[in-house]
Amino acid sequence: MDQLTDGSYRIMPKVTPGRDRLALVAIGASTPSLAPFDPASPAGRWSFQRP
Repeated sequence: MDQLTDGSYRIMPKVTPGRDRLALVAIGASTPSLAPFDPASPAGRWSFQRP
């Protein structure tokens, strides 16, 4: 997990065989997937809130 400059987080696996720079990215409203991280897209930025 890396904290980005805007206060959100990027979630990445430690090791991705055969690929580089993959991150957990939101696909649609509720489905996460591993995909290349795009700094311009909000899909790979995560924030956490207390319930």
